[in-house]
Amino acid sequence: MTSTDHRETAGTTATRGGEQASGVPSPRAAAEAKVPEAGPPVRRDRLAALDGLRFLAALAVVFFHFVGQAPSTMQTIWGRPVGDVFPEAHGYFAFGRLGVELFFLISGFVICMSAWGRTPRDFFISRVTRLYPMYWAAIAITACVIYFADNPFGHPPPRVLFANLTMLQTPLGVEHLDSVYWTLWPELCFYLTFAVVVWKGLTYQRVVIYCGLWTVAAVLAPSAGIRLLTLLVNPPSAPYFIAGMAFYLMYRYRPTPLLWGIVAMSWLVALHYLLTPDGGRLNWDSWAPGRAWLVLVITFFFLLIAAVALGWTSRIRWRGLTVAGTLTFPLYLLHDAIGVNVLHRFGDRADPWVVVGLTVAGLVALSYVVQRFVERPVARAARRWLSSAAFSLKSPAPRR
Repeated sequence: MTSTDHRETAGTTATRGGEQASGVPSPRAAAEAKVPEAGPPVRRDRLAALDGLRFLAALAVVFFHFVGQAPSTMQTIWGRPVGDVFPEAHGYFAFGRLGVELFFLISGFVICMSAWGRTPRDFFISRVTRLYPMYWAAIAITACVIYFADNPFGHPPPRVLFANLTMLQTPLGVEHLDSVYWTLWPELCFYLTFAVVVWKGLTYQRVVIYCGLWTVAAVLAPSAGIRLLTLLVNPPSAPYFIAGMAFYLMYRYRPTPLLWGIVAMSWLVALHYLLTPDGGRLNWDSWAPGRAWLVLVITFFFLLIAAVALGWTSRIRWRGLTVAGTLTFPLYLLHDAIGVNVLHRFGDRADPWVVVGLTVAGLVALSYVVQRFVERPVARAARRWLSSAAFSLKSPAPRR
């Protein structure tokens, strides 16, 4: 998800909302050497609290794009200075860009949870069918809006569309068709490297070692000057994924000094990259809030996931939160291009807050329709096809 302004570069590195937040009891907990004794059995149902947090993070990003972007970007969208549109609210909603950090924290927790006990094949299929069906649907809708509507930010050349269909536009050096797509690359890199641990078999020790190696790589990559390493480990985003995995280990087993140490180190590294004026997470030329507020917001995010890890949210089981969680990824992918064009076209015809409110409500409804009638059936069909496909590198039988 993005927290960057439309005119900020993707390199100033915040779906994924909607992952399957289901706990799995540990069948090997007692057998793993030097592993803390397993706590209470982990539930198999979705974690409603995480679903709710995901949806709130998505809404924060949505309102950031509509209300809190850089003044020059807001003027392009609304056709008048931000002081005339949102004179007081703009400064508060600018913090919505940090919703991406919360997304990454949740992703580290959920991916570690959902991958536990899966084979590499299962993990690959789950990630491909989770990301690409909704992503391609979003690109189709976004492309129609960008190329056939009066898009205030112009019309990118067709090669941008083709590169974005791969989801590899960041390493290809191509701009994003929609600015929110930049967060997909850190997610892909996480899946790629974590797949190695899944291949070896997820255990407490291996996840801890993975967290340690990734932390070291994220710290050393920028100063080492190795562009490929920096591109792969995503230093500004890495601490959130790492902390999320450590929080899941607390949830699955129990909190230990080692896990709290990983979380504390991740929190410090995250704040370093967030507060770094050049080459960090934020573009300080477009947004320079009080440092203390940034520290408080990120700390609050860590505390929220800690509450889930410690079981303090176990009584939150409202099904509406689960439904909201499934809408997070489509809402994140669809809101920017569609919403900005709606605001640009109709923003001067009614009270700005009414326009924003109706636009957000319409986007949530659209997200439900796309998720229910496009993403879900396509993903189900893709899972069936991939599950029956042969992944062997053996050459098939020749034609007769």
